[in-house]
Amino acid sequence: MTASKPKPTSPSRDPDLLKVSPALRRAAQNARELALRTGTPCHVWRDGKMVNIGGRDQARCRARPRR
Repeated sequence: MTASKPKPTSPSRDPDLLKVSPALRRAAQNARELALRTGTPCHVWRDGKMVNIGGRDQARCRARPRR
């Protein structure tokens, strides 16, 4: 008897997976807003590198995230 592999769940049908992307976007936006309010660093990935857009460039924290 061979054990069959479970079929991968389609992301469009799994209610938890459907909520991941919007939740990550909300978390990122909240982090940028918190950094702006408190004057703390705001690190993001840009061109394959982690960069701080806080401090002198805090106005960029308000910018809409790149997609």
